[in-house]
Amino acid sequence: MNPIKIKLASSESELIEIKNLQRINLRGNLSADEKKNEGFLTAEYTLSFLKKINEDSPAIILKKDKVVGYALAVSKKIGRQNKLLNHLINEFDKQKYKDINLVNENYIVVGQLCLDKSIRGMGYVEKIYSHFKKIYKNYRYCLTAVDLENKRSSAIHQRCGFLRIGQLMLNENPGEIILWDIKN
Repeated sequence: MNPIKIKLASSESELIEIKNLQRINLRGNLSADEKKNEGFLTAEYTLSFLKKINEDSPAIILKKDKVVGYALAVSKKIGRQNKLLNHLINEFDKQKYKDINLVNENYIVVGQLCLDKSIRGMGYVEKIYSHFKKIYKNYRYCLTAVDLENKRSSAIHQRCGFLRIGQLMLNENPGEIILWDIKN
């Protein structure tokens, strides 16, 4: 049995594997029970957009024989090229954290995080974020948004040190804006 390696996505085949894992875990492709118990993804990105993201700030992946987990790191510059991510960045820029206006801060967005069902609950999200902190250490903050119905994602992000700093609408659903102070 091959061990799971944590690394940066570096090939088109890895991006295709990210896309496949994404497709399986999209909100619309899961049963009500799966969404409630396992969590879900709200955004679907094209392969060409995944390539743009990865050229600018490579995804952190968990790889066995194939990609079994990933976190997309998205700069503001690239995020502005996607409707949903641009909406998130506009909302993030309106927020304050400890009296600091985030519009003026250097932050990176977690555009999506997903683990294959077979490795959930084993501490891999924490490992991804530990690696994230090393790779993206030039950023002060890491921000993302979580659908309020996605209790599993909200709980794991809280365990990893993310703090709720605001709320927004994610498509048609209420969500929370969460921030991780990478420097602390």
